[in-house]
Amino acid sequence: MLHLGCHSWQPYSIFACNFNLPTTLISPPQDLQSMAPEINSKKSYGFAAISKSLKPFLIGKGVRLFVSVAVILLLARVLEEAQYAVYVSLTALVTIVGAVSSIGIQQSMLRYIPELRASGNNQAMYWMFIRGMLLRVGLVGIVLLIGIPFAFKYGHNLGLDDWLWVVPWYAGVGVLRLGALSLSQSLEALLWQKQAQYGMAIGGFVRLMGIVLVMQFGQLDLWAVVLIELVSEGLSLVIMTAGWFAMRSADVHKQDGSLEWWPENRKRVYRFGAWSGLMNQTRMLYGSSPNRLMTAHYLGSADLALFGFADSLNNLATRLMPTKMMMSMIRPVFIAKYSEEQDFSLLSDLSNLVYRLNLSLLALPIALLLVAGEPVLSWLTAGKYGEAAYLLAGFLALMLTEGMRTTLELLVQAVEKNQILLTNLIQSVSLFVAIPLFPILGLWALIVVNLLGTMVANFIVVYLLGRHGHDFKFDWALSALVTGYAAVAGGLGYWVLTLSGSYIAAALVTTVVFAIGMVVKPPLRQTEKDMLMKLIRSQRKPRIT
Repeated sequence: MLHLGCHSWQPYSIFACNFNLPTTLISPPQDLQSMAPEINSKKSYGFAAISKSLKPFLIGKGVRLFVSVAVILLLARVLEEAQYAVYVSLTALVTIVGAVSSIGIQQSMLRYIPELRASGNNQAMYWMFIRGMLLRVGLVGIVLLIGIPFAFKYGHNLGLDDWLWVVPWYAGVGVLRLGALSLSQSLEALLWQKQAQYGMAIGGFVRLMGIVLVMQFGQLDLWAVVLIELVSEGLSLVIMTAGWFAMRSADVHKQDGSLEWWPENRKRVYRFGAWSGLMNQTRMLYGSSPNRLMTAHYLGSADLALFGFADSLNNLATRLMPTKMMMSMIRPVFIAKYSEEQDFSLLSDLSNLVYRLNLSLLALPIALLLVAGEPVLSWLTAGKYGEAAYLLAGFLALMLTEGMRTTLELLVQAVEKNQILLTNLIQSVSLFVAIPLFPILGLWALIVVNLLGTMVANFIVVYLLGRHGHDFKFDWALSALVTGYAAVAGGLGYWVLTLSGSYIAAALVTTVVFAIGMVVKPPLRQTEKDMLMKLIRSQRKPRIT
């Protein structure tokens, strides 16, 4: 039976108290120092703590979503196609650097920070937090310094010829961006959502305002975009760092626990980190960035610009999936809960729920893109990238398999069987399968091989988890229900389009039919409905300040 154990987890945590009181962005509650010392850190990831952190989480995510959509559309409309293609390659290179420099440090932090916090060992937790962040940022800087000469030597293969001089500047953007992302994820592992989300949101808003101002009073080109991103990424990093120091300084329990945890668990952490790092390297050739670079090399700047625009929208949609959007809440709760109860069936049930939420959110957009997406994207991009609608629909279908992959990885990490994730090699190898398919399928070759590779890898992970005594049972019936709603809605929408010729009417029919199905028989079990309603009601209760 699905449950969150909220009957045993009380809202007495520093984080929960923080959100019960009026605060500023980086300043902790003034009376935090006077809180009773008997606060139990094991309660930091309870139902009440989660519900109370939803407000800053949703506000921050909402602002970041709005900013990301606006920036993607503005850059696609205003930048010349050649410059936009270069920008796509530069962002892909930064992501590759992030993967190369990942040797398991960030994964270890996200795995053990919640465990230490939940067990009340704050001293060891803060020790790991500080050293982990310094190592992470240092490695990113080293990899970028080593990689810059290679970028100058081989950049012409990626269409960077006229803009090679901007590579060192964008390396600076890379250090700040990857450092800010790492810090944000680490803050989220503590459920310090206000510091994590607002810091990133403010930086993103400054980025958008910078682009708008340059468009209004000057000429927006790639160089202006790079300078704007240097400022905005640096601002996010500074704000989140200040927020972290303020929260730690006010934590009266920061000395609880003992650093003896480290020598006792060093081998365990190193083993987990090594497998996590190897996992990242085995997946190096899979995903958005390798796909972009492969497109740049084999298909040219026009296809790269089209692919990059569709991929940017896909990356944005990925952040909206519960698997990704809620990962900052899901991961620490999964880890803390499993560390306490060792109940894999609970994690399996939660994973199925998250996947069905993903499917419910993505099924309708896929149908709408296929029925009426082309004219909408053509209008939004001044006639440049309307064809991206069908690519984006394919990306969203791929995202469903990747969403399941993400939850499976979380399960594997919770039970500390990271060696299972060597199946990432299957996803990486799929990139090479796309090469002979380019002349036949064009850009679709990448989507097709990524989809097949991820599905095969997922089945193998489920099988290997079972071999280790952790049975994962996928809920086929309720997932098929959502798929059926989308298929019927899309079919009726297309039928209306052929009769009326109106894309608006077709989109309305598709949306209404899908919504009716979801309302009449939602793809949720009764226990899941009860849990979600409880969470919603908790947000409506007045807070005592």
